Amino acid sequence: MANRSMLKAQLRSAWQHTIEHHYNRQLINSERGLQAFLCAALLDQFEQAGVAQNRRIFIEPTLVVGRSNVVRKPDIVICNTRSIIGVVELKYNPKGYPRTKKDLETLDWMAEHPEGVRVQNDRYLGVPVDDRSYPLVGDAVLCWAGVHRGMAEPVSQKICARLEKYFVELHAVTRKDEDPIIGQHSA
Repeated sequence: MANRSMLKAQLRSAWQHTIEHHYNRQLINSERGLQAFLCAALLDQFEQAGVAQNRRIFIEPTLVVGRSNVVRKPDIVICNTRSIIGVVELKYNPKGYPRTKKDLETLDWMAEHPEGVRVQNDRYLGVPVDDRSYPLVGDAVLCWAGVHRGMAEPVSQKICARLEKYFVELHAVTRKDEDPIIGQHSA
């Protein structure tokens, strides 16, 4: 299996670009805004690497396991032509401290069902263009990224063992009258 180092690097670069060029210019004022600018930066990264034609980004898609009624809706899901290769959970709380429990539960759920998770795109009503199922690969990048004032401990200290190998955390720690400190952590 690949270690997804290219996707990890693209996520880090897109995060830094998003914070430096959009958050620092006061263009982001919600998690949805952060999501939009981060996805645009990711698409630019894919284009620069020559892989854009093999990448697809889903925004808050419905993910299911088999025929169960349990669904999850992560903030961003990244696919190649066959599989889900990355999942990103975002938190936007620039004046406060982030709550990570729900986000980590979603990422843990993804890691717990590596072969069974699939994107369900059943809300589309037009002519079907792509009705493929995208299963989660076992080495998918599972990322938590947040804009916040700080944390008592890294998010990676709160994750379960099955997330450790492919977990990436990205931060923009905000400060009064200064640009945020952009950081990352890989478990």
